[in-house]
Amino acid sequence: MIHGSSALEATPARRTSSSAACAVHEGRPLLGKVQTIVVVALAYLALGALSAYFAYSNEGAWGVWLASGFGLGLLFVRERSDWMPVLAGAFLGAIIFEPLVGSSAFDSLVYAVIEVAVTFAGGAIAAQLSPPPIRFMSPKDVGAIVAGAFVLALTGAVIVGLWDDLSGKPEAWRTFRVWLVGNFVGMLLVAPFVASWAQLRLKRSGGLTMSSFAGGAVACALFLICLYELFSASPAGRFLHSLGVGLTYLPFVFFVLVALLWGTRGATLAALIGALIAISQTVRGLGPFVGGDGIFGDTALNAQGYAAALAMTGLLVATLVEAQRVAAARAREWKTRFEAAIGAHGLIAYEWAPDSGNLVVTGDTMHLVGLPAQKLSTLADWLACVAPQDRDSVAARFGQRSAGGAADTVRYAMLGPSGARPVVDEARAIHDHDGELHRIVGIVRTAAA
Repeated sequence: MIHGSSALEATPARRTSSSAACAVHEGRPLLGKVQTIVVVALAYLALGALSAYFAYSNEGAWGVWLASGFGLGLLFVRERSDWMPVLAGAFLGAIIFEPLVGSSAFDSLVYAVIEVAVTFAGGAIAAQLSPPPIRFMSPKDVGAIVAGAFVLALTGAVIVGLWDDLSGKPEAWRTFRVWLVGNFVGMLLVAPFVASWAQLRLKRSGGLTMSSFAGGAVACALFLICLYELFSASPAGRFLHSLGVGLTYLPFVFFVLVALLWGTRGATLAALIGALIAISQTVRGLGPFVGGDGIFGDTALNAQGYAAALAMTGLLVATLVEAQRVAAARAREWKTRFEAAIGAHGLIAYEWAPDSGNLVVTGDTMHLVGLPAQKLSTLADWLACVAPQDRDSVAARFGQRSAGGAADTVRYAMLGPSGARPVVDEARAIHDHDGELHRIVGIVRTAAA
């Protein structure tokens, strides 16, 4: 007989099994990090290729740059301790992509380091304003997105602009300007899309209703049709001059409807598709931004700026709606818990507005006075249930409470199905921030005879 540890724990087979389990447990996080690195690198290559298709240039900055948005969007929804795989994926993607567009090995390494630095800077600023994960439930979340995108763009523009200036290149200012604007608007299109969809979790219930989905689909279709028509017109054609002004603003109407009905994920998806339509048509020489310098001095940048304005409008609307929905859901949860607690202890709670006389009652009033709470909507209804000998004194007590005094407790009898029952009424005045009386709230409980 073995004392101390069991014989089973002492066997080599047991130790081997335990070691294997530990190895599997330790290998899972490593596998997840490798998967993240590969996914980020592939996304960088795909978005970089798309950017090159739209705006390839031998200059140091392109008018369209979407690749950095994928990594930045993931940083918005990950804890800082989990950023390393994302940054490693961005580095890998950049160091593979740059030689494909003609960069030297040294330049590719520099651009990869810049990619990591600017992505980290954008994510760090956003995390300071709204700690990750960003859930788009407050305007502060949208502000963090904008700030992170701007810091990423500005940091990269400063580094590359100084690099060109120190190298003696004459286009250093243009490189700075195009890099700043191109990266900023590109991040506003891609990063919110990635941040919102990265948090998608399939659920059996709680998603869009059929009416919301159908309404959003119609609004999205109309939005994309209007946008396509706007950016398909020739600058010299009569159509653009006659209807261009109306079509310029009409997509905003349909896009706001998409944001209201589909929320942040639908809004970011529609915005990204719309941006690709606008950019692709603009580089073909079509649409309202061809033939003029515009605000950014580049047709592709102007188209992106228009799409980014759409995206931010919809994202802000969807965020405000989500904030209201979450607040309403939390209020319902608090109300349910409050009513359950009141009912479990046989209490009745009321809220009285002295200026209007309205009364809101919660609890099992049927047991006490034989009437549902909805029937006790005014102070007069409540006083009608007070025993006649106490009615005048109770009315006077409520009058004193309306003067905004301190906490008050009074005993009186209520008339119910089983006759008069003594109760204890404990009330307190609630004041506004300016000291004005707002409500009288109270708890009524049955007292011993």
